[in-house]
Amino acid sequence: MILAAALAGCASGFVSEHPVSQAAPPLKPGVHRLQDVDVRPVPIHEVEPEDPPELGSLLTGKATVVFTVGTNGKVTDAAVLQADDVLFGEAAVKAVLKWRFRPAEIKSAPVACRMTLPFTFASPYDYYPGGIPGAPSVPDNPPDDSRPTALSPQ
Repeated sequence: MILAAALAGCASGFVSEHPVSQAAPPLKPGVHRLQDVDVRPVPIHEVEPEDPPELGSLLTGKATVVFTVGTNGKVTDAAVLQADDVLFGEAAVKAVLKWRFRPAEIKSAPVACRMTLPFTFASPYDYYPGGIPGAPSVPDNPPDDSRPTALSPQ
């Protein structure tokens, strides 16, 4: 029965060790919702989150972060909304705080705006039981080295 529960948890393609799920904090005064701005923020510098080394056996996961893009394009008030593991959430927050944006605008004036951004952590070793949803499949057979190629000695 325990094995069935463990396999059911793996069926989604992502594994949860220490999941995080919390409501978004209330909007601060002067911060606009994304749907209320005339021009949405545009990322001009993105940083990929680092895979948490503590999760060696859990190499694939997701995290969703909520944050504010200020009138200067810098990210503030980043918080984890959901994550398959708290370490994925922490890595996503650390990365998004390094992002820079062209700020949102209302009537051609820059304004602070709240955004939500999902992050996906995938194994750098391309190993995950059942594969990663959406990833290209890799053949199980190694390449046949017996056939000559352009790089083979003649």
